[in-house]
Order: sequence, then structure tokens, then C-alpha cells
Amino acid sequence: ALANIQRMEGVVLATVNGAEIMWDDYMLVLRQALYTIERQSSVDWNDPAMLQRLGNLQNEVLEQAVDRTLLRQMAAEQGIAVEPDALQAGIDREKSQIEQSNLYEDWDAFLEDNGLTEETFEQVIRDTLLLRTFMAAQEVDQQEEQVHIAHIVVSDESTAQEIATKLQAGEDFAELAAEYSEDDETKDDGGDLGWFSKSKMRTELADPAFSLPPGQFSDMIATQFGYTFILVVEREPRQADSNIIARRQQEALMALLDEFRARAAIEYLVDFDSAE
Repeated sequence: ALANIQRMEGVVLATVNGAEIMWDDYMLVLRQALYTIERQSSVDWNDPAMLQRLGNLQNEVLEQAVDRTLLRQMAAEQGIAVEPDALQAGIDREKSQIEQSNLYEDWDAFLEDNGLTEETFEQVIRDTLLLRTFMAAQEVDQQEEQVHIAHIVVSDESTAQEIATKLQAGEDFAELAAEYSEDDETKDDGGDLGWFSKSKMRTELADPAFSLPPGQFSDMIATQFGYTFILVVEREPRQADSNIIARRQQEALMALLDEFRARAAIEYLVDFDSAE
């Protein structure tokens, strides 16, 4: 792909609030994008269709380079920075993992195979840590609604119908779990499964679990494991899963970046689709 790209050393490709994006800055992002594409699929960059796609890809990469510049400017505006010790620790950690992977003959081979230099590798780590630092600084809701449930699971439909009849007659859910449930890990504890967020449950169980009031049990639910009844023990806001918090922080950061982009002075000076 790089052989089919016209180099533009010394050319300003775009400006972001007066900051210039030069060819070397742009190439760092472009190389990463091309290596990612080639790792994911077999690509023939000599194919005319792929060459046509290459110009569009270059424009997309230029937008990514602009976003990186915006992120750095936004971080500087808000006093968010990567401390030197954290940067060096990040570099050392990534370098150690790469060298221990045995995927490359040595460190120089890694840099060459990935189109990096010591300086550009450092910039990649700096940008990654800056993004993480900025995300962690986003104040988001730390809680989510969770439900505490118990279940009875059986593989036979006739047995499930028998359980349904007994539940409707007012028999104790925990006692029926101990008698009938095929989940040996929970049956002796009344079928208690503990707390779950909606995202951690299968849809066929999550829907009744988050719609039934505490103390109520569900109708018979057919699942891939047989037939299940669930009892909603309690439901309340609790500490959200770390992955959910991270997603919220990412969404908050992207919204902030969109706002910053909307009021930024951005000028694209090259269109790679039409570049000769």
C-alpha cells in the first residue's frame, strides 16, 4: 500500500485551531491503519478496486489524525496530561510484552515490521495513555439497576408444568428449588443466583427479571437448557460493572470531543481521493 501512496513531505495536510498536521504526523496514523487492515484480511493493494479504496482510506485516516490533535488540544485545555513516569512505565511495559511474545526477532524487527521508530512508538503510547487518562477523568453515573434472583431449572416439560402448578398453589419457591432444580450448585440454597445487571443476563431471563416486582416469580421460561422459573428477590441500584462504567466514560469523552470539534477551526488542505 505504501508503494502506491504519494509522499508529501513538507506539506501541511490539515490545520486544527492553527496547529498543522504534517506528513510525518499523518504517516504514523496511516501506517497503523494499513497494518491493522493487512492483519485482519488478505489485501492486494495492486487491485484497481483497492487502489480506489486507498484514496478514501487516506481521507479517513486524516480525519483520525485531526481527532488525535483535537484530543491533545482538549486535554491541554483541561489540564489533563500523561506524567513522564507513567509514560516511561507504559513504554517499558509494552516493550517488555512485545519482546516476550517471541513474534519478532528483536525490538528493531518489531519497529521495522510495524513502520515505527522509537519516537513514533513513544507517541503511540503517549496517545493511548492520554486517551485512558482522559476517559478516567469523565464523571459518569457509577450505578446501574441490578436484580437479585433465584431460579429453578429442569430439562423436562412435564416436570416444569408440575412446578408451575405448585408455585401457583402457593408452595415455597426455595423448597421447590431444593426438590426439583437440576442446578446442583444452587438448589440447596433455594436456587439463589445472586445479583445481575441486565446486560449480564440472557434476554429471555432479563425481561421478566427486570419487569416483575420483588417477591414475584415468572411463568415457565423455555431456554436452551430446558425450562426455568425465576424469582425476583430484590432489585435496586448498585455499583455498576467496570465494563459498563468504561463504556459510559468512553461515550462521555466522545460527546465532549464532538462538542470540541464543533467549535474548532479545522481546515483540510488535501483530498486524497482527487490527489494526483
